[in-house]
Amino acid sequence: MVDASPLPDDRAAAWRAEFSVGVVSESRAPSPALVECLRREGAQFAPAEAADEPDAIVLDLVEADRRRAESLARANANGARPVIAALSLEHLQAPNLSIAADDFIAVPWRIGELALRISKQLERAQPADEPGVIRAGDLVINPSRYEVRLAGKAVLLAFKEYELLKTLAAKPGRVFTREALLEQVWGYQYFGGARTVDVHIRRLRSKIEDAAHTFIETVWNVGYRFKD
Repeated sequence: MVDASPLPDDRAAAWRAEFSVGVVSESRAPSPALVECLRREGAQFAPAEAADEPDAIVLDLVEADRRRAESLARANANGARPVIAALSLEHLQAPNLSIAADDFIAVPWRIGELALRISKQLERAQPADEPGVIRAGDLVINPSRYEVRLAGKAVLLAFKEYELLKTLAAKPGRVFTREALLEQVWGYQYFGGARTVDVHIRRLRSKIEDAAHTFIETVWNVGYRFKD
């Protein structure tokens, strides 16, 4: 398996662990130029056959000549995941180059560019929203399926955590007191204290928030609200 540890580059911190890719290369190992870019991007990556449900496939064409590049792209088209072709600058100068892929990226690329391209491809692959679906940036709440996804990946929530999130997200900007949340999520017959809400909010935040995602705001001495 390819060494996937990112380089010590502070600029990659915002993207680190946000997405993973499976790499397809004509040789046994990806080209050094591609590996360098992936590591600086902060991507988790491995050969496609060893990758565990990657977000996308990166097709390593950096060192392939035109004939091999076009052939390898055709052989890996129409997969279940978006295919991003990694090309050399020389490929971009070739007339009438035909690469069968969902998108392409030129090596070397700027940090964050691959993550953005993968994100856009995943958005295009999303089916039309069902009635009642709540979207807030990368966060998607599907009440009919009791499902929550963040950046395309499923988030496992306990039932009360899910109900708490849905209650807040359904009315972004509205401040809910702890007592109001107890009534709506736990019901009038619940005899626990308001501290229960704080505990569940803390658990919920640990599952859906990080340096790049903040959804729930604390209104001191009052309660909580979902960011508008």
